[in-house]
Amino acid sequence: MERVVVTGVGVCSPLGSGVEEFWRRLLAGHTGVRGLADPERETLGLRVAATVPGGDIEPYLDPKAARRMSRSSHLALVAAREAVRRAGLEGAGVDREEVAVIVGSSIGGYSASEASFKAFYRQESVSPFTIPLSMNVAPAANISIHHGFQGPLLSVDAACASAAHSIGHAFGLVASGAVPVAVTGGADSPFSPAVVRAWRALRVLSDWVGPPEEACRPFSADRSGLVLGEGAGILVLEAERSARARGATILAEVVGYGASSDAHHLTQTESAGPVLAMRRALRQAGVDPERVDYVNAHATATPLNDKTETRAIRKVLGERAPRVPVVGNKAALGHAMGASGALELISTVLSLRDQVVPPTLNCRVPDPECDLDYVTEGCRPCRVEYALSNSFAFGGSNAALLVRAYSGA
Repeated sequence: MERVVVTGVGVCSPLGSGVEEFWRRLLAGHTGVRGLADPERETLGLRVAATVPGGDIEPYLDPKAARRMSRSSHLALVAAREAVRRAGLEGAGVDREEVAVIVGSSIGGYSASEASFKAFYRQESVSPFTIPLSMNVAPAANISIHHGFQGPLLSVDAACASAAHSIGHAFGLVASGAVPVAVTGGADSPFSPAVVRAWRALRVLSDWVGPPEEACRPFSADRSGLVLGEGAGILVLEAERSARARGATILAEVVGYGASSDAHHLTQTESAGPVLAMRRALRQAGVDPERVDYVNAHATATPLNDKTETRAIRKVLGERAPRVPVVGNKAALGHAMGASGALELISTVLSLRDQVVPPTLNCRVPDPECDLDYVTEGCRPCRVEYALSNSFAFGGSNAALLVRAYSGA
């Protein structure tokens, strides 16, 4: 088995596009959650959201090509451009036939389908681009086309765990020796009127009426639901010997991936499935739970999810659980659906690189059922060798990724 390292990361997020800006603002306790103004609020039926500023996307896209892509693909291309550049994959020495592209998406380009449904019922012509715009593999395909990567191409749709499962599959391909390099992650944008109203009908969105930046409150007793977000996170996973031969900068090492199903309910989580996923990631890596120094949590800020995840972390980490820092990034990024797992893993990789973890925003009211160390006082320097990144989705699909600080040993 090959050792698998991270040699490139790229983000397009509500905190900005560009990894270092994203990381600086995350550590500083900034948030991309904002109040929506009319007519945006009226069109979507939302008061708050975490959207990517338009100016962070347009400079990187050809206008003609952009019209034939969904917003999810736009976001993916911006993030991939940075990840590929940082990994040094643009050079002539890279065998593009051997680079896989595995990028998850959950909502994908549903807005294109929505527009076509409207046209159909009005007896108007339907756009010939509807299918290529709306298919979930489009973000991965557009990355492959743009960069000329000809290795395996696929997308995983596992709702909010899509990115994490995509990264897990990419990890498996590289670890097995099937490919030396994989470009992987997730991209999503749920902001079409029908999708937003469907989420509202589920009654899981935050009903907060205070300042918009406080709407998402993971683990806090007064949490009231998730805030929709969008974005893309792309990582380059590479066999260690390939990375070293190229002289690439190694940011971290991926050592374990665990997947499981709750086998319980389509929308209500319970702790047994997340426990299995985390334990499987640890078992694959041959790492004892006592060695986990940090958990980047799924942390949707819904009343059920946060306490369920807390219980799962306690079961996995045992007596050490209250002393292990746990962080939820969604108060800063919103819930970017199929992209969340990638953005949160990138945050975790940067914590390993810099030995500091960002804060969990808005966790101010103690909840007796959420009683771990959620790092609420600001970013915290700490020793992090092994870290878990969790993604738990509707349908009961769970993914846990275990990464460690790279030492070369």
